[in-house]
Amino acid sequence: MPTAKKLKASKSKRTLHLVDNHLEIPVQDESQYQILFENASDAIVSVDQQGKIIDVNLAFQELTGFLKQELKNKEISMLIPDPQFHHIPNRMKPLDLNSLKHSGTFEDIAILRKDHYVRLVELSIRVVGEEKNPLSIVLIRDVTEKKAMERELITKHAELKNAYFRLEKINAELKGTQDSLVQAGKMAALGELATGIAHELNQPLQGIRGYAQELQAVLSPLPQYDGEISYFLKEIVSNSDKMASIIQHLRVFTRKSVEKHEKTDVHEAIDEALKMMERQFFSRGIKVKKNYGKIATVYANPLQLEQVFINLSANARDAMESSLQESGCIEISTQMSGDFVEVRFKDNGCGMNERTQSKLFNPFFTTKDVGKGMGLGMSISYGILNKINGSIVVESAVGKGTEFIIKIPIDFREMA
Repeated sequence: MPTAKKLKASKSKRTLHLVDNHLEIPVQDESQYQILFENASDAIVSVDQQGKIIDVNLAFQELTGFLKQELKNKEISMLIPDPQFHHIPNRMKPLDLNSLKHSGTFEDIAILRKDHYVRLVELSIRVVGEEKNPLSIVLIRDVTEKKAMERELITKHAELKNAYFRLEKINAELKGTQDSLVQAGKMAALGELATGIAHELNQPLQGIRGYAQELQAVLSPLPQYDGEISYFLKEIVSNSDKMASIIQHLRVFTRKSVEKHEKTDVHEAIDEALKMMERQFFSRGIKVKKNYGKIATVYANPLQLEQVFINLSANARDAMESSLQESGCIEISTQMSGDFVEVRFKDNGCGMNERTQSKLFNPFFTTKDVGKGMGLGMSISYGILNKINGSIVVESAVGKGTEFIIKIPIDFREMA
Protein backbone atom coordinates (compact mmCIF):
# COMPACT_ATOMS: atom_id res chain seq x y z
CA MET A 1 0.00 0.00 0.00
CA PRO A 2 1.54 3.46 -0.86
CA THR A 3 2.75 5.52 2.07
CA ALA A 4 3.37 8.82 0.30
CA LYS A 5 1.46 11.85 1.63
CA LYS A 6 -0.99 13.30 -0.85
CA LEU A 7 -3.22 16.31 -1.02
CA LYS A 8 -6.27 16.66 -3.15
CA ALA A 9 -7.50 20.25 -3.57
CA SER A 10 -9.79 22.25 -5.78
CA LYS A 11 -7.70 24.08 -8.42
CA SER A 12 -10.19 26.91 -8.71
CA LYS A 13 -10.57 27.72 -5.01
CA ARG A 14 -7.36 26.17 -3.59
CA THR A 15 -9.51 24.78 -0.71
CA LEU A 16 -8.00 21.84 1.17
CA HIS A 17 -10.30 18.84 1.40
CA LEU A 18 -8.31 16.01 3.07
CA VAL A 19 -4.98 15.54 4.80
CA ASP A 20 -3.86 11.94 5.42
CA ASN A 21 -0.42 11.55 6.98
CA HIS A 22 -0.31 7.78 6.85
CA LEU A 23 -2.55 6.09 4.29
CA GLU A 24 -3.87 6.99 0.86
CA ILE A 25 -7.65 6.68 1.00
CA PRO A 26 -9.43 6.56 -2.39
CA VAL A 27 -12.47 8.85 -2.34
CA GLN A 28 -14.83 9.31 -5.29
CA ASP A 29 -16.84 12.26 -4.02
CA GLU A 30 -15.02 15.50 -3.29
CA SER A 31 -17.49 16.42 -0.52
CA GLN A 32 -16.24 13.52 1.62
CA TYR A 33 -12.85 15.22 1.84
CA GLN A 34 -14.51 18.38 3.11
CA ILE A 35 -16.50 16.46 5.74
CA LEU A 36 -13.34 14.79 7.11
CA PHE A 37 -11.46 18.08 7.08
CA GLU A 38 -14.20 20.06 8.80
CA ASN A 39 -14.80 17.49 11.54
CA ALA A 40 -11.19 16.62 12.42
CA SER A 41 -10.60 16.73 16.21
CA ASP A 42 -7.41 18.79 15.84
CA ALA A 43 -7.44 22.35 14.56
CA ILE A 44 -6.21 22.49 10.95
CA VAL A 45 -5.23 25.47 8.84
CA SER A 46 -3.71 25.62 5.36
CA VAL A 47 -1.35 28.51 4.63
CA ASP A 48 0.48 29.51 1.46
CA GLN A 49 4.13 30.51 1.44
CA GLN A 50 3.24 34.20 1.80
CA GLY A 51 1.47 33.48 5.10
CA LYS A 52 -2.10 33.85 3.73
CA ILE A 53 -4.75 31.58 5.24
CA ILE A 54 -6.36 29.36 2.58
CA ASP A 55 -8.78 27.34 4.68
CA VAL A 56 -9.55 26.37 8.30
CA ASN A 57 -11.71 23.69 9.91
CA LEU A 58 -14.28 23.96 12.72
CA ALA A 59 -11.78 22.99 15.44
CA PHE A 60 -9.52 25.85 14.35
CA GLN A 61 -12.42 28.29 14.57
CA GLU A 62 -13.24 27.07 18.09
CA LEU A 63 -9.59 27.36 19.13
CA THR A 64 -9.09 30.92 17.85
CA GLY A 65 -12.63 32.31 18.28
CA PHE A 66 -12.64 33.58 14.68
CA LEU A 67 -15.17 32.57 12.03
CA LYS A 68 -13.95 31.08 8.78
CA GLN A 69 -14.92 34.18 6.80
CA GLU A 70 -12.86 36.28 9.21
CA LEU A 71 -9.80 34.13 8.56
CA LYS A 72 -9.81 33.16 4.90
CA ASN A 73 -7.40 35.14 2.73
CA LYS A 74 -6.14 36.97 5.84
CA GLU A 75 -2.53 36.95 7.05
CA ILE A 76 -1.86 34.31 9.70
CA SER A 77 0.24 36.94 11.46
CA MET A 78 -3.05 38.15 12.95
CA LEU A 79 -2.66 35.19 15.37
CA ILE A 80 0.76 36.29 16.59
CA PRO A 81 0.56 37.91 20.08
CA ASP A 82 2.43 41.17 20.61
CA PRO A 83 4.76 40.90 23.67
CA GLN A 84 4.15 44.60 24.37
CA PHE A 85 0.43 44.04 24.93
CA HIS A 86 0.20 40.37 25.87
CA HIS A 87 1.97 38.45 28.60
CA ILE A 88 4.01 35.61 27.10
CA PRO A 89 5.77 33.41 29.69
CA ASN A 90 9.45 32.67 29.14
CA ARG A 91 8.74 29.04 28.32
CA MET A 92 6.50 30.05 25.37
CA LYS A 93 7.48 31.28 21.89
CA PRO A 94 5.20 33.38 19.69
CA LEU A 95 4.10 31.89 16.39
CA ASP A 96 6.90 32.26 13.82
CA LEU A 97 5.99 32.66 10.13
CA ASN A 98 9.30 31.24 8.94
CA SER A 99 8.65 27.97 10.79
CA LEU A 100 5.47 27.48 8.73
CA LYS A 101 7.57 27.08 5.57
CA HIS A 102 9.22 23.89 6.85
CA SER A 103 7.85 20.54 7.88
CA GLY A 104 8.32 19.70 11.54
CA THR A 105 6.85 19.66 15.02
CA PHE A 106 7.00 22.64 17.37
CA GLU A 107 6.02 22.82 21.06
CA ASP A 108 5.10 25.64 23.43
CA ILE A 109 3.93 28.04 20.71
CA ALA A 110 1.79 31.02 21.72
CA ILE A 111 -1.10 32.09 19.49
CA LEU A 112 -3.61 34.90 20.01
CA ARG A 113 -7.37 34.33 20.16
CA LYS A 114 -9.98 36.81 19.00
CA ASP A 115 -10.77 37.64 22.65
CA HIS A 116 -7.05 38.54 23.11
CA TYR A 117 -6.32 35.54 25.32
CA VAL A 118 -3.05 33.75 24.59
CA ARG A 119 -3.22 29.97 24.15
CA LEU A 120 -0.36 27.49 24.32
CA VAL A 121 -0.33 25.02 21.40
CA GLU A 122 1.71 22.36 19.64
CA LEU A 123 2.18 22.60 15.87
CA SER A 124 2.65 19.77 13.39
CA ILE A 125 3.56 21.26 9.98
CA ARG A 126 3.68 19.47 6.63
CA VAL A 127 4.62 21.27 3.43
CA VAL A 128 2.81 19.69 0.44
CA GLY A 129 1.86 20.46 -3.13
CA GLU A 130 3.82 21.76 -6.09
CA GLU A 131 7.33 23.07 -5.58
CA LYS A 132 6.47 26.42 -7.18
CA ASN A 133 3.35 26.97 -5.14
CA PRO A 134 3.42 24.73 -2.03
CA LEU A 135 0.95 24.75 0.84
CA SER A 136 1.70 24.39 4.56
CA ILE A 137 -0.78 22.15 6.34
CA VAL A 138 -0.68 22.98 10.05
CA LEU A 139 -2.25 20.72 12.68
CA ILE A 140 -2.69 22.57 15.96
CA ARG A 141 -3.37 21.01 19.36
CA ASP A 142 -4.31 23.21 22.34
CA VAL A 143 -2.17 22.17 25.33
CA THR A 144 -2.89 25.16 27.61
CA GLU A 145 -4.78 23.13 30.20
CA LYS A 146 -2.35 20.25 29.90
CA LYS A 147 0.63 22.51 30.56
CA ALA A 148 -1.21 24.20 33.43
CA MET A 149 -1.85 20.79 34.98
CA GLU A 150 1.80 19.84 34.49
CA ARG A 151 2.92 23.05 36.20
CA GLU A 152 0.43 22.46 39.02
CA LEU A 153 1.68 18.89 39.38
CA ILE A 154 5.28 20.10 39.57
CA THR A 155 4.26 22.71 42.16
CA LYS A 156 2.36 20.14 44.22
CA HIS A 157 5.29 17.76 43.99
CA ALA A 158 7.65 20.46 45.27
CA GLU A 159 5.21 21.31 48.07
CA LEU A 160 4.89 17.63 48.98
CA LYS A 161 8.66 17.27 48.96
CA ASN A 162 9.07 20.30 51.23
CA ALA A 163 6.34 18.99 53.53
CA TYR A 164 8.16 15.66 53.71
CA PHE A 165 11.42 17.36 54.67
CA ARG A 166 9.58 19.47 57.28
CA LEU A 167 8.00 16.32 58.68
CA GLU A 168 11.40 14.64 58.82
CA LYS A 169 12.80 17.64 60.66
CA ILE A 170 9.88 17.66 63.10
CA ASN A 171 10.32 13.94 63.71
CA ALA A 172 14.02 14.47 64.39
CA GLU A 173 13.22 17.32 66.78
CA LEU A 174 10.59 15.19 68.54
CA LYS A 175 13.08 12.36 68.92
CA GLY A 176 15.64 14.80 70.31
CA THR A 177 13.02 16.19 72.69
CA GLN A 178 12.08 12.69 73.78
CA ASP A 179 15.73 11.85 74.45
CA SER A 180 16.10 15.10 76.40
CA LEU A 181 13.02 14.31 78.47
CA VAL A 182 14.38 10.85 79.26
CA GLN A 183 17.69 12.40 80.28
CA ALA A 184 15.86 15.08 82.28
CA GLY A 185 13.98 12.32 84.08
CA LYS A 186 17.25 10.67 84.97
CA MET A 187 18.61 13.98 86.21
CA ALA A 188 15.46 14.57 88.26
CA ALA A 189 15.88 11.16 89.89
CA LEU A 190 19.55 11.93 90.47
CA GLY A 191 18.56 15.25 92.05
CA GLU A 192 16.31 13.48 94.50
CA LEU A 193 19.18 11.19 95.46
CA ALA A 194 21.60 14.11 95.69
CA THR A 195 19.89 15.62 98.74
CA GLY A 196 20.33 12.45 100.75
CA ILE A 197 23.83 11.80 99.40
CA ALA A 198 24.88 15.35 100.27
CA HIS A 199 23.86 14.79 103.88
CA GLU A 200 25.70 11.45 104.01
CA LEU A 201 28.88 12.92 102.46
CA ASN A 202 28.94 15.89 104.79
CA GLN A 203 29.69 13.79 107.87
CA PRO A 204 32.86 11.97 106.61
CA LEU A 205 33.99 15.24 105.01
CA GLN A 206 33.85 16.98 108.38
CA GLY A 207 35.87 14.08 109.79
CA ILE A 208 38.58 14.58 107.16
CA ARG A 209 38.68 18.28 107.93
CA GLY A 210 38.85 17.65 111.70
CA TYR A 211 41.70 15.16 111.42
CA ALA A 212 43.63 17.54 109.16
CA GLN A 213 43.27 20.31 111.72
CA GLU A 214 44.39 17.93 114.46
CA LEU A 215 47.49 17.11 112.41
CA GLN A 216 48.17 20.82 112.00
CA ALA A 217 48.01 21.26 115.77
CA VAL A 218 50.23 18.25 116.45
CA LEU A 219 52.85 18.97 113.76
CA SER A 220 53.02 22.74 113.98
CA PRO A 221 55.72 22.70 116.75
CA LEU A 222 58.05 20.58 114.59
CA PRO A 223 60.78 22.45 112.67
CA GLN A 224 60.03 20.66 109.35
CA TYR A 225 56.35 21.60 109.50
CA ASP A 226 56.78 24.79 107.47
CA GLY A 227 57.56 22.81 104.30
CA GLU A 228 55.34 20.60 102.16
CA ILE A 229 53.53 19.12 105.17
CA SER A 230 52.12 22.50 106.10
CA TYR A 231 51.06 23.20 102.50
CA PHE A 232 49.35 19.80 102.09
CA LEU A 233 47.42 20.11 105.33
CA LYS A 234 46.26 23.60 104.45
CA GLU A 235 45.07 22.32 101.06
CA ILE A 236 43.15 19.45 102.74
CA VAL A 237 41.38 21.90 105.05
CA SER A 238 40.77 24.40 102.22
CA ASN A 239 39.37 21.79 99.81
CA SER A 240 37.28 20.26 102.59
CA ASP A 241 35.72 23.67 103.18
CA LYS A 242 35.17 24.04 99.45
CA MET A 243 33.49 20.64 99.20
CA ALA A 244 31.30 21.48 102.20
CA SER A 245 30.26 24.71 100.45
CA ILE A 246 29.47 22.81 97.25
CA ILE A 247 27.41 20.27 99.20
CA GLN A 248 25.60 23.10 100.94
CA HIS A 249 25.00 24.77 97.59
CA LEU A 250 23.61 21.50 96.24
CA ARG A 251 21.23 21.20 99.17
CA VAL A 252 20.17 24.82 98.77
CA PHE A 253 19.71 24.33 95.02
CA THR A 254 17.42 21.34 95.50
CA ARG A 255 15.26 23.47 97.80
CA LYS A 256 15.14 26.22 95.13
CA SER A 257 16.33 28.81 97.60
CA VAL A 258 17.38 32.39 96.81
CA GLU A 259 20.87 32.68 95.32
CA LYS A 260 23.54 34.03 97.63
CA HIS A 261 25.40 36.82 95.86
CA GLU A 262 28.30 38.82 97.23
CA LYS A 263 31.28 40.90 96.16
CA THR A 264 33.39 38.40 94.23
CA ASP A 265 36.95 38.51 92.94
CA VAL A 266 36.83 37.00 89.44
CA HIS A 267 40.56 36.18 89.52
CA GLU A 268 40.09 34.23 92.71
CA ALA A 269 37.19 32.29 91.18
CA ILE A 270 39.36 31.42 88.17
CA ASP A 271 42.29 30.35 90.35
CA GLU A 272 40.05 28.14 92.50
CA ALA A 273 38.66 26.48 89.37
CA LEU A 274 42.17 25.86 88.05
CA LYS A 275 43.16 24.26 91.34
CA MET A 276 40.39 21.71 90.85
CA MET A 277 41.76 20.91 87.38
CA GLU A 278 45.47 21.23 88.26
CA ARG A 279 46.26 17.50 88.52
CA GLN A 280 44.37 16.70 85.32
CA PHE A 281 46.23 19.41 83.41
CA PHE A 282 49.58 18.25 84.78
CA SER A 283 49.01 14.61 83.82
CA ARG A 284 48.08 15.62 80.26
CA GLY A 285 50.90 18.14 79.76
CA ILE A 286 48.51 21.07 79.51
CA LYS A 287 49.95 24.47 80.40
CA VAL A 288 47.96 27.46 81.62
CA LYS A 289 48.96 31.04 80.78
CA LYS A 290 47.28 33.80 82.76
CA ASN A 291 47.21 37.41 81.67
CA TYR A 292 45.20 39.18 84.36
CA GLY A 293 44.35 42.83 83.98
CA LYS A 294 43.17 45.29 86.56
CA ILE A 295 39.49 44.57 87.07
CA ALA A 296 36.73 45.40 89.56
CA THR A 297 35.00 42.93 91.83
CA VAL A 298 31.60 41.74 90.66
CA TYR A 299 28.37 41.07 92.50
CA ALA A 300 27.80 37.35 91.92
CA ASN A 301 27.78 33.91 93.51
CA PRO A 302 31.49 32.91 93.70
CA LEU A 303 30.76 29.17 93.64
CA GLN A 304 28.67 29.53 90.52
CA LEU A 305 31.35 31.58 88.76
CA GLU A 306 33.86 28.93 89.77
CA GLN A 307 31.56 26.32 88.26
CA VAL A 308 31.53 28.24 84.97
CA PHE A 309 35.33 28.26 84.82
CA ILE A 310 35.53 24.58 85.79
CA ASN A 311 33.20 23.74 82.87
CA LEU A 312 35.32 25.80 80.48
CA SER A 313 38.51 24.14 81.76
CA ALA A 314 37.00 20.66 81.35
CA ASN A 315 35.89 21.46 77.79
CA ALA A 316 39.35 22.78 76.93
CA ARG A 317 40.93 19.63 78.40
CA ASP A 318 38.73 17.36 76.28
CA ALA A 319 39.27 19.45 73.13
CA MET A 320 43.04 19.24 73.46
CA GLU A 321 42.85 15.49 74.09
CA SER A 322 40.78 15.10 70.89
CA SER A 323 43.33 17.06 68.85
CA LEU A 324 46.09 14.60 69.93
CA GLN A 325 48.56 17.42 70.53
CA GLU A 326 51.70 16.72 72.49
CA SER A 327 51.36 19.93 74.48
CA GLY A 328 48.13 21.80 75.04
CA CYS A 329 47.82 25.35 76.23
CA ILE A 330 45.05 27.40 77.82
CA GLU A 331 45.32 31.18 77.78
CA ILE A 332 43.19 33.17 80.21
CA SER A 333 43.02 36.96 80.07
CA THR A 334 40.87 39.51 81.88
CA GLN A 335 40.12 43.18 81.33
CA MET A 336 37.45 45.79 81.91
CA SER A 337 34.92 46.40 79.12
CA GLY A 338 32.69 49.27 80.17
CA ASP A 339 30.53 48.13 83.09
CA PHE A 340 31.57 44.53 82.54
CA VAL A 341 34.50 42.32 83.43
CA GLU A 342 35.58 40.49 80.30
CA VAL A 343 37.21 37.08 80.60
CA ARG A 344 38.71 35.36 77.56
CA PHE A 345 39.28 31.64 77.82
CA LYS A 346 41.24 30.27 74.85
CA ASP A 347 42.60 26.80 74.03
CA ASN A 348 44.49 25.28 71.10
CA GLY A 349 42.32 22.18 70.87
CA CYS A 350 40.45 20.59 67.97
CA GLY A 351 37.97 23.46 67.52
CA MET A 352 34.31 23.24 66.52
CA ASN A 353 32.34 23.46 63.28
CA GLU A 354 29.40 25.85 62.83
CA ARG A 355 26.77 23.19 63.57
CA THR A 356 28.38 22.34 66.92
CA GLN A 357 28.69 26.03 67.82
CA SER A 358 24.99 26.64 67.05
CA LYS A 359 23.93 23.89 69.50
CA LEU A 360 26.68 24.30 72.07
CA PHE A 361 24.50 25.85 74.78
CA ASN A 362 21.53 23.49 74.27
CA PRO A 363 20.82 21.19 77.24
CA PHE A 364 22.07 17.61 76.76
CA PHE A 365 23.94 18.45 73.55
CA THR A 366 27.35 16.81 73.51
CA THR A 367 29.87 15.57 70.96
CA LYS A 368 31.57 13.33 73.50
CA ASP A 369 31.28 9.55 73.62
CA VAL A 370 28.61 7.93 75.76
CA GLY A 371 29.63 8.04 79.41
CA LYS A 372 32.06 10.95 78.97
CA GLY A 373 29.60 13.80 79.26
CA MET A 374 25.92 14.62 79.61
CA GLY A 375 25.93 17.84 77.61
CA LEU A 376 24.97 20.05 80.56
CA GLY A 377 28.19 21.95 81.33
CA MET A 378 27.83 24.76 78.79
CA SER A 379 24.05 24.93 79.24
CA ILE A 380 24.49 25.41 82.99
CA SER A 381 27.25 27.98 82.46
CA TYR A 382 25.01 29.92 80.07
CA GLY A 383 22.18 29.84 82.63
CA ILE A 384 24.42 31.04 85.48
CA LEU A 385 25.68 34.01 83.47
CA ASN A 386 22.26 34.80 82.02
CA LYS A 387 20.75 35.13 85.52
CA ILE A 388 23.14 37.96 86.34
CA ASN A 389 22.76 39.62 82.91
CA GLY A 390 26.12 38.29 81.80
CA SER A 391 26.93 36.69 78.45
CA ILE A 392 29.09 34.02 76.90
CA VAL A 393 29.92 33.68 73.20
CA VAL A 394 32.19 31.30 71.35
CA GLU A 395 34.63 31.80 68.49
CA SER A 396 36.00 28.63 66.98
CA ALA A 397 37.14 26.87 63.81
CA VAL A 398 37.97 23.25 63.18
CA GLY A 399 41.66 22.65 63.83
CA LYS A 400 42.25 26.19 65.11
CA GLY A 401 41.10 25.98 68.72
CA THR A 402 38.30 27.71 70.59
CA GLU A 403 37.92 30.96 72.48
CA PHE A 404 35.10 31.79 74.89
CA ILE A 405 34.39 35.45 75.69
CA ILE A 406 32.58 35.88 79.00
CA LYS A 407 31.21 39.24 80.14
CA ILE A 408 30.16 39.63 83.79
CA PRO A 409 28.43 42.84 84.93
CA ILE A 410 30.00 44.63 87.88
CA ASP A 411 26.58 44.69 89.54
CA PHE A 412 23.61 43.19 87.71
CA ARG A 413 21.20 44.89 90.14
CA GLU A 414 22.02 48.26 88.60
CA MET A 415 21.16 47.06 85.10
CA ALA A 416 17.57 47.82 84.12
